[in-house]
Amino acid sequence: MFGTLLRFWDLGEWSFWIDEVFTVRDAQNLSLRSWQGIPNPIPYLAVKLSIALASDSEWGSRLIPCIIGIAAIPAVFGLGRTLFNWRIGLLGSAFVACSSWHLFWTQNARYPVFTLLFAVLTAWSFYLSLEHDSTLLTIGALVSCLCLILSHTLSVVIVPALAIYALICLLEKRSRKRWLNLLIFFFPFAMPVLALLLPQVRGYLFSGWGHNEWQRSPIYIVLTLIHGVSVPIAVTAFFGFVTTGRKRSVQFLLCYAGVPMVLFLVASQFQNVAGYYLFWTIPAYFILAGVACERVWEAVESQSSRKILGMFMPCVLVVTLLSQTYLYFQIENGGRPRWREAFEAIQAEKRSTDSVVLSEPEMGRYYLPELTSVYIGGLLDDEEEFEREWKSSGRRRLWFVVDVASFNVFDADVAVRDWIRERGHLVETFPAFSRAKDRTIYIYLLE
Repeated sequence: MFGTLLRFWDLGEWSFWIDEVFTVRDAQNLSLRSWQGIPNPIPYLAVKLSIALASDSEWGSRLIPCIIGIAAIPAVFGLGRTLFNWRIGLLGSAFVACSSWHLFWTQNARYPVFTLLFAVLTAWSFYLSLEHDSTLLTIGALVSCLCLILSHTLSVVIVPALAIYALICLLEKRSRKRWLNLLIFFFPFAMPVLALLLPQVRGYLFSGWGHNEWQRSPIYIVLTLIHGVSVPIAVTAFFGFVTTGRKRSVQFLLCYAGVPMVLFLVASQFQNVAGYYLFWTIPAYFILAGVACERVWEAVESQSSRKILGMFMPCVLVVTLLSQTYLYFQIENGGRPRWREAFEAIQAEKRSTDSVVLSEPEMGRYYLPELTSVYIGGLLDDEEEFEREWKSSGRRRLWFVVDVASFNVFDADVAVRDWIRERGHLVETFPAFSRAKDRTIYIYLLE
């Protein structure tokens, strides 16, 4: 109930950001003819249904993703209880409920919350299927895993993670039933490997983002995860692993979270890989943090000291997570740039002949469709040519929307921003700082 309250709080207050707008646009245009070309159809279908039920506003587009995010909280409890006991399950789900990173993606019309829920369901049912040699649970794990991959293609790295754990289990016990169940689960994933022979598939995997223009390094990926779950949770989870590493349930969590991270760190050397692609692995960290809390409780012999320490350590972790959640609501603007407010400022002073120059024209087409949205690429390529075209057009008024987070990537030398400042005047500033990044938006008018 607490997690639900947090996730519906200010759900429609935050502006869309660029990836959300792309998702909403693609979801609106989704049809029986076009859905086959989308590699991750489940989030788009969910957002389309959400829009149909509750409108294409921020609140309406995020409704179903929000519900999916809420559903993950009891799912983490179930996984933690199955792997260990109800106390650890409760602690793990409480940490998820208070997590600002989980809150951010739950309040997003995007895919990460879908990957987390389906990953937890996959891990839960796969672990139980090996414990009980159950064909029915194996089929359930397979269905959940397919839904996970259809939520985000790169989540397929869970398959080798589960394969390594399956090998560990086979070393302990081999039976015809177990071999059959593993064949049922892994065989469907062996066939798509052949798809790499198709140039379309290879092109999708290694085009565009494959150039890693955002300079995402292995250390960036690791720090994204640590920052996302919080440093205290990461440290506590590490000690939870160290003190109970021989348990099979801990080995399972190590495979679940560790193998995908290693594969991503290797892939980051030649493919653009973001840390939040591993968002679905964070339940392992929260559950391991719960394990560490219980280990501290068990290590204390005095009953009175046990009660104090048993409450103190989880409370410190919860307070830390809630402090980040407080910042999320009160300081960080929900972790997003203030695009909507920026376009409302332009709306108040625009003329019908004006144009808006942006790094993300789709934002302009969504929030201010009556004005022409121009990609700033022309100014990036040739400042003098851009200025000549502007003068030849009769010096029409140009609005420049300078979003600092994007400009810091393609305008690292600040040359474009200097050009804008010299010729235009600052109309308004929309400050926003979140997740260790400046997301401020400046509005300039050139006339």
